[in-house]
Amino acid sequence: MFDYPEDECPWYYFDGSYKTLLGACLIIFGVFGVLLNGWLFATFIHSHLLIFKSHILVLNLCSASLGRNLLGFPFSGTSALAKRWLFGPACCQLFAFLNQFLGIFQMYALFAIVLERYLQAKFYRQEKSLYLQVYWILIGACWFSSVVFATPPLFGYGLYSCDTTGTSCTLLWPSLASGMKHIGFSIPYVIVCGVVPIIAIFYYMGKAVRLEKIYYRSEQQREQKRLTKSAHALCVATLALWIPSAVLTIWQWVPLLAYGYRPHVPPALALIAPIAAEAATSIPVLCYLICDDRLRAALLGRMRRNYALLHPEQAKLFNSA
Repeated sequence: MFDYPEDECPWYYFDGSYKTLLGACLIIFGVFGVLLNGWLFATFIHSHLLIFKSHILVLNLCSASLGRNLLGFPFSGTSALAKRWLFGPACCQLFAFLNQFLGIFQMYALFAIVLERYLQAKFYRQEKSLYLQVYWILIGACWFSSVVFATPPLFGYGLYSCDTTGTSCTLLWPSLASGMKHIGFSIPYVIVCGVVPIIAIFYYMGKAVRLEKIYYRSEQQREQKRLTKSAHALCVATLALWIPSAVLTIWQWVPLLAYGYRPHVPPALALIAPIAAEAATSIPVLCYLICDDRLRAALLGRMRRNYALLHPEQAKLFNSA
């Protein structure tokens, strides 16, 4: 058990081989995520199959995942291979801010997708449709929430510093000795950016599934059901891959608040948490490839000649669209 000065990167006890493994995994999953999310992003630009307004929120999540990929492995991966943070204290603050911003953005982008699926089913029951402005409001709310909760540590409310491996930068969980400015930011952050969105995601997932079972009957609505299935699958899979990061946070924060010291983090947990978070950025594309016929057709081939990849009846449906 030990504490360390909060304004510098500590030399942790992790063996160098752990950091080499961490760096290699971050680079592999980061490059894979860039390729997948770049593929999805390019598909949205070129494909005429993606005509639903709901696809705007898919692109929103894709943008957050792609940003997380491009930010993450070039800095944290190379630093892990070098076994220390390479880019200086100012870049540490910037990296941690952007990482925090994109992490919050991902969480609220997931919530926006689930909420839209529920609203779509609710409005269909009332024989109404969602206006395009609703989608831009949801996207704007994602941006606004991310800025609000990523900025305070830059001004002393919370603290950005090195993570448990000493090779990356993140939000430092405060001890009782850190003062109320740090604790006063961290508690609302955990509640508003973690607990509340997760509860709301599963609540609206259940309500959307129930409404769709009752009211969605036509072929077009069955497409909406497949999109909902994809959205729910990616939310569950992404949250599952974020569990190690949540466990790591609890492992660090509970002793800090209860006893005032920082415990050593198990090397396995310190490795799995960032690797799983990096891998989570690839989940949306994989879920859409598996679960959604229209998005799969758009991804596997962006022109009409690639309808041959689909079942003939489905190809006719998309051709008429």
